[in-house]
Amino acid sequence: MIPSTAPILGLRMQSDRTGPPLEFTEGCDHVERVHVMISQDTTYGCGDYLSRVSVPSSGKESSACSAMEEDDGISVDPSLDSIDAVCRERMATWKLRVVDHFHVPRETVAVSFSYLDRFVDRCQCDRSAFKLAAMTTLYMAAKIFGSSHKITIRSLADLSRGEFEMSHISEMETIILQTLEWRLNPPTAQCFINSFYNYLPVQQGPVSIAIYQRAIFFVELALYDYSFVTKKRALVALAALINAMEGLNESTFPQQQQESFVDIICTTFGLKFSHEEIESVRNRLWYVYSMSAQYKEDDAVSPDTVKRDPQRKHNDEDAMQVEPSSPSSSPVSVAGPVSSHHHRS
Repeated sequence: MIPSTAPILGLRMQSDRTGPPLEFTEGCDHVERVHVMISQDTTYGCGDYLSRVSVPSSGKESSACSAMEEDDGISVDPSLDSIDAVCRERMATWKLRVVDHFHVPRETVAVSFSYLDRFVDRCQCDRSAFKLAAMTTLYMAAKIFGSSHKITIRSLADLSRGEFEMSHISEMETIILQTLEWRLNPPTAQCFINSFYNYLPVQQGPVSIAIYQRAIFFVELALYDYSFVTKKRALVALAALINAMEGLNESTFPQQQQESFVDIICTTFGLKFSHEEIESVRNRLWYVYSMSAQYKEDDAVSPDTVKRDPQRKHNDEDAMQVEPSSPSSSPVSVAGPVSSHHHRS
């Protein structure tokens, strides 16, 4: 499939990041840190909840979820209006617009989706409840990043244009905390990139900066795509770094050097990802990148042209139909139905 001439994902790469935070560079024991994050990633894992949205409840939902049914403003009956990948991707677009507008780190969105995906994995939600949970988890993640003074309950309620009140967000926060059992510090793909970056053949200068920026952008794009929900964060990070290297001039990082980097990372940190696993994630990242606004203006294009995951069907474009955004635009309201803005055949 040829990429659309008009970008579907409006996200663009941020150029103000030149490398990992100091905590990942000065005296950091990366082996120990990564091992801890790998263990955490197992604890914070998420199942393929969309494959179960039409399946009748099996009792997996927690009592906290059933408590939502008592709120006259929220319904959790999945038969009324079940969520899908398009629904989630539209909320990703909204979240990224909000953090860019309020100058909050995009990694906040990654943390918020860890909360949201794990919550929905345990609790069946209709689209209204899903929207409220998406808004609430962004607020919760902003707290972790010390940005709750920027993204407040009031500002989120205002963005809903009357669909949700501050009390709804506060109540949903309590429900989510109970459901997640207060597990609020997930490792993100960016965390793994920050450690893996230190094992690149080049760690200083414009080339290393370009690799870091591009790799971070790949994992930001992954937030749009439901197919990454069940993937290990270390795998997504490694695939993003390889794509970032491959996107540069072929002479900068030839194939042999890329393969050597993968071997070093896997050996150093005891990772056991197969070649097929890595390639599958890499191809999917290239696909999502090809749907972004950055694709039109960036030179980070795979030498073999933008790759495709052969297992994906023709409805990939449907799943990616979200409105473009830019850091300067105001965050959009989440009022109204969260559904695709185009018609399906």
